[in-house]
Amino acid sequence: MKLNKASWIVLVILLLIAVRWGSHAVSENWQLGQAQRHGEQRLLDYISDVRRTLSRFYHLPYLMTNEANTLKLFQGDDRPQAQLQQQLAQLDKAANTKGWYILTLSGSLVTASKNAENWKLSDGKAIIHKILQQREGISIVTKSVGSTPTYFVAAPVYLDVEIVGAVAVQVDLNVLADQWFASDELILFQNAQRHYFLSSSSVYSADWIATHPEVVAAAQKRSLFNGTRLTLWQVEQAPYLAQSVTLDDLNWTLTYLTPLKNLNATVNWISTSAMVGVLLLLLLMRLRYEQYQKRLSEAKIQHVLFEAEERQRNMINKTHVGLLLIDGQGRIEEINPMAKRYFSLSESMVRQLQAWSLFDTGNPNATVPLLLRNLTEHQELADITNVETVARRSDGSLFPVLFSLIAVSWKDRRHYLVTLIDISKRKKAEIALQNANRDLQQRVEERTAALKSAQQELIEASKMAALGRMSSAITHELNQPLTGLRTLLSSNELLLERGETQLLKANTKLVHSLIDRMAAMTSQLKSFAFNRPDALQAISLPDALQEILRIHQARLTPVDVRVRLSSDLPLVMGEEQRLRQVLGNLVSNALDAMSQTLEPKLSISAVSEEDQVIVRVSDNGCGIAPELLTTMFEPFQTSKKMGEGLGLGLAIVANSLRDMQGSIVATNNPDAGMSFEIRLRAAQ
Repeated sequence: MKLNKASWIVLVILLLIAVRWGSHAVSENWQLGQAQRHGEQRLLDYISDVRRTLSRFYHLPYLMTNEANTLKLFQGDDRPQAQLQQQLAQLDKAANTKGWYILTLSGSLVTASKNAENWKLSDGKAIIHKILQQREGISIVTKSVGSTPTYFVAAPVYLDVEIVGAVAVQVDLNVLADQWFASDELILFQNAQRHYFLSSSSVYSADWIATHPEVVAAAQKRSLFNGTRLTLWQVEQAPYLAQSVTLDDLNWTLTYLTPLKNLNATVNWISTSAMVGVLLLLLLMRLRYEQYQKRLSEAKIQHVLFEAEERQRNMINKTHVGLLLIDGQGRIEEINPMAKRYFSLSESMVRQLQAWSLFDTGNPNATVPLLLRNLTEHQELADITNVETVARRSDGSLFPVLFSLIAVSWKDRRHYLVTLIDISKRKKAEIALQNANRDLQQRVEERTAALKSAQQELIEASKMAALGRMSSAITHELNQPLTGLRTLLSSNELLLERGETQLLKANTKLVHSLIDRMAAMTSQLKSFAFNRPDALQAISLPDALQEILRIHQARLTPVDVRVRLSSDLPLVMGEEQRLRQVLGNLVSNALDAMSQTLEPKLSISAVSEEDQVIVRVSDNGCGIAPELLTTMFEPFQTSKKMGEGLGLGLAIVANSLRDMQGSIVATNNPDAGMSFEIRLRAAQ
């Protein structure tokens, strides 16, 4: 959009305003940065002056803390008081201080270098309070409005290891201010309570600042371009840059005030000069621009035309896809070098070439050749993208391409732009990938089938091995009582014939005991095959353990039993009967293992850990061979003698815990015996 003269004038005015505002902001930022850096340097200088001036007073109290007369005074001997007062006066005069004082722990004055009428008990209490806090030499400053600041350095007086009092020296702070009055710079001092107590200016004294709190309250915050934060004060309509730093050792805050009145005048001069300079530059540029436009106008039109033509030619010739420009009858009017390379065409072969002849016409279902033959009849289809088809080279060989067609206007007539991309490499890669996937799938299926077959064989072998062990154990365990039953029944027939009823009754009792023994063996098998519980319940572990210990009370009489249960033990999730069976089996196994131990000891503990309850059962029995630890929870695995069990106890324990979502681990103790660790899920 072309701007008229009035618009140009408005733009120039806006530009001048922006230049003045921008130059004002930049110059002000630079000037404030300079003032900030100068203030930082001056603050460092003043800090050095303060520390150097005050450092010569820090050691003064220590001259009297270990003095013999001072210690005698605190030991109750008042005789050296006059001599001590004379010493303090001499030191006060020699050090050019304002008073030396010896204080009690209550802050009251014991003696001083001069008349102590102006002594304040509040100062003494403040000094003693700080000494008792830090237990070393301190410094403190006090100031009230209308009074001069009072600065003390003090040190504790020790008798043995106890603080019994303090020696304080009053320092005249005018030694700081006097050297700054001549520099005409404004420095303010604050103590730890944020009270202003000293100023380098006679006009803006510490009392004046204290009675004008609005000066500090109305302080403004500014940020420089580099992110530096500045604080600006307005003191009686005069702007100041305020920079503060805290002295950690003194707990003072120094504030340096830099006047900004001259800075603002400089900034205004710079911004006005920049605006005038830009205005002159704009006038000069306007004159030069008009001259340049006259020389450029004709050359620009020619250059634009040439550039557009060259850009179009480069776009067609340098693109990495084949481009064909065809008319409504399908004749090729333009073809780029990449398309010639695709079809192996020479310049003479391109003339009067039909576009449809460049594609596979032997396939009656090919849509691209049919479309290119009848473009005028299928104009609604003349906008297709990325259709896979087969192209034909000049030597008759075929290759796959991505075909796109779009209608364009060329020389005021309707034409069509064909885009071709050779996808031979991609097709080869796709075929190779399909073959690789097919081979991989076949290999996976073969390996899967082999693994399933091996797994089934392993399962069958394990089943047969377990069945063999079970049959052998059951046969052996049942053969002995069956043999005994056969013998007893034969004896009973003879006893009946003889009429010996007493012996017959005794044999009958033996028969019943053998039957009970066989029933106990089969009940273990029944327990081992018990189904998983439908739902777990919250159970009290201490109650279950108490019942098990009561059941085994007779066998536990000679055993040193130690039970340690955590006081905050939660309920556990499980089935009550199975939990008691687990605890009973472990206690019974421990008693069997300790049958030959001279001093049997059984330890049972339970603690809560996150969402689990851990139960540990430990004995000092015979233990087990290390190689059997991995198989001891399998069915029919036992270290007992033949006839003493089927080896199902620990297998039942492991299965029961698994059904209750728990676990068990067995380990040999370093000294003797074994430990079983049970993990049960805690109830929420």
